[in-house]
Formats: sequence, structure tokens, C-alpha cells
Amino acid sequence: MKGLEGIVVVEVTGYVAAPACLRILGEMGATIYKVEPFTGDEYRTNGPAFGMKKTDVDDPSFDLASLNKEFLAVNLKDPDGMAFLEKLLAKADMMVTSFRDHALEHLGLDYETVHKRHPHLVWGQIRGYGEYGPEKDSKGFDTTAYAARGGYLASIPQAGNHYQPGNWPPAIGDWNSSVALTAGLLGALVRKERTGEGDKVTVNLYHSALWAMQVALASTQFGDEWPKSRYDATCPTNNTYCSRDDVWFIICFGSYDIYFPLVMKSIGLTNILEDERYNTSDAINDGSGNNTVVIKMMEEQFKTQDWKYWEEVFRANEIPYQRLFTTHDILNDPEAYENDILRTLDYDEFGPKTLTTSPIRLGSLGDPVLYKSRPVGYDTARIMKEFGYTDDEIQTLDGTAVKCYDGPELPESVFKPSYGPHSK
Repeated sequence: MKGLEGIVVVEVTGYVAAPACLRILGEMGATIYKVEPFTGDEYRTNGPAFGMKKTDVDDPSFDLASLNKEFLAVNLKDPDGMAFLEKLLAKADMMVTSFRDHALEHLGLDYETVHKRHPHLVWGQIRGYGEYGPEKDSKGFDTTAYAARGGYLASIPQAGNHYQPGNWPPAIGDWNSSVALTAGLLGALVRKERTGEGDKVTVNLYHSALWAMQVALASTQFGDEWPKSRYDATCPTNNTYCSRDDVWFIICFGSYDIYFPLVMKSIGLTNILEDERYNTSDAINDGSGNNTVVIKMMEEQFKTQDWKYWEEVFRANEIPYQRLFTTHDILNDPEAYENDILRTLDYDEFGPKTLTTSPIRLGSLGDPVLYKSRPVGYDTARIMKEFGYTDDEIQTLDGTAVKCYDGPELPESVFKPSYGPHSK
């Protein structure tokens, strides 16, 4: 057995967070049946809104969350469509959804109802907000439940009189929450394998956001304020600076008291090593504003040399640092390709485009093979045959209970690792 080979998951989801979780499981070797309405997952329409192009066959934006799946179009409001879904659930190990509670209850796909019919099934749900409280039935998206309510949009920009929120790269919260849901599902799968009984797994975007905001939430209760200016950072050795040739970078030593001597010796500020106003966290954060004084001294020092000089200093003294990368920098970063973090996929319409692989690796599976997403209903007929439907039955149900793809057969479109040791 390689990875999750043999594990079957039924996906009844939309948009990004839940589908991304299923993409991860698919790259780990599981079989994913993505069940869509006849009109398809609404996320199929989002590419142009993200500044990306698409065709009826090639859709890089949709691929981000839906590589490595089987694509079924089923009318869940039709009894025969639900009968097909029931066959899928009976065979599956997991069902994952992003539908809200009232829709699930109406369809009989809520946890309690599904668990009675299929007690073996792990049932997972991604939500915008929690199962209780005033927002439990509200729509929740990455930018609303995670970025806005989770505090990011208000905390990250530099503080000032002309405050404006930054532009949030789409779906950051979705991708991060998908990893949390993956962990929960795998935990429930272990229990299922040991007891034979499925479990309920829920993850919500708001909770995931606050999990990542813990330090800011805790420090606020001690008087720290967000948003803040970089000149107000409480730890000058964990802050951003700019070199003489205008390269922005960050150094990351959060333990100021421990690493103050190393940093100051390395960058040439030896004159303040014994100055008790500056050499401890308590001293610089006692309300005197000495944290700002240290930051400005460091800023002036970094402005005396170009980035190449400072990078050599950081490496020689093992000071954790990183230049602030743009998306263009990342797309040209050998670190990402040599570790199969980024992989190039060839699209007939758009040529080679680079996408990110999922962040989990299993030794038994190695670097995953990626399979391009398909049009709505592309695999419906084939999967129905695997579940015992005849050609006549499929033809009768097509257009009412299910939708079968009727276009030309598409090439397999397999994307294997192609860089360095991963191409072997």
C-alpha cells in the first residue's frame, strides 16, 4: 500500500477550502469522487476574477484545488441522483462537505442522518464560522471569516494616519484551513480503522485564523497594539529593514535578550552592547521608546551597505534572515523546484504554468503524480458502470439524475516531477 491507496472519499463541496483538502488527500493516494451540480462547482468561474484565463478544458485556477479527482455531476434533489450518491457513500471511507447546515439537513446529508445510514463513514465539514453562536448559519469565505474577522486585514498594514487595508492574495485562509481539515480527517480515519466507526470532523475558517493569530491576541492583552509601525516592534531583532541598495529583508531572532550581543556585534553596533537602556527586552519596552531607538540605529546601520554584504554577514553568523520575496522571485526560486514545491504543468491553451504541489509528503508514495482537473461530469458514466449501472440505465438517468460529459475524450494529462532528483 502506497500512501492512502484504497481510501475512497466522496466530496460534496464548493470553492476552495474543502476541495483543497481533498486535493491533498488525492495527492496522498486516495480516490476522490468530486460530486458537482450540473452547472459545476462555482469555483470553476473564478479564474478570470483572479486574473487567470480558462477554457472549457484548461482551467489552472480550478486545478489549484481540484487536481487528482474523479468528476461526477449528480442532481442531489433527484431521488435517482441521491440513490447513486448512496452507492458512493456505502463504499467510501469519508464524506467531506462545505455545504451549510440547513442545506445538508434538507438533503439528508448532515452528520447525524448520514451516520445512521453509514456508521462506518468519516464525515467532515469545513465551515465559515463555528457550529454555535450568531454566525453559525452565515456564509463564510476566506476574505470574510478568515482575513477580515480573523484580524489579518486590520493587523498587517503599517499603522498611520492614512491606514488602508492591503490586498489579500485570494484564498490564503482556505489553503491553511484545508491542512487543518486534512489532519482532522486522518485522525478520524485512524479511529475508524481501529473501531469500525466513523466520526464527525469540523474545521472553520474563523477558528483557523485565530489559531494563527495567537501571539497577537495574547500580546494585545498585555498592552501591545495592532496594527503597528515597524518602528514600534517590541523586538528589534525580529523586524524588517532595508539595505543601501533598497532591498527589504527580515531578520528573525525573537529571543532578544539572548541574541542581542550576536546581532549587534555582527552588524557593527558594538557601542551599545553594554548599554542597559538597550540590551534587554524589559529595558527597551518599559515605555521609554527605546525599542524605537534601537530600530532606528539598526536601520541606519543597514543603510550603510548593499544587500550582498549583509547577506554574507547573516550567513557567516547564522542569523536567520530572508529577503522579502515577490511572487516573481518565488517563481524563479530553485529551492522551490529542487524540493518539488513548485511544478510546471503544460496546458494546451496557455503553455507551461507553474503550480504548487500539496505540502505533505509520504515516504511510501514519494512525490505525487498530478492529474489535471476535468470538465463537469467527465467521469460520471465510467464511475456509474463501476457501481453496476448499465449503459441503458445511465442513458435514462443522464440529464435528470446525473450529467455525463459528452465531449471528445481528453488526453490523460499526467504531470510527473521533472526537476533534479525528483525526475528519476
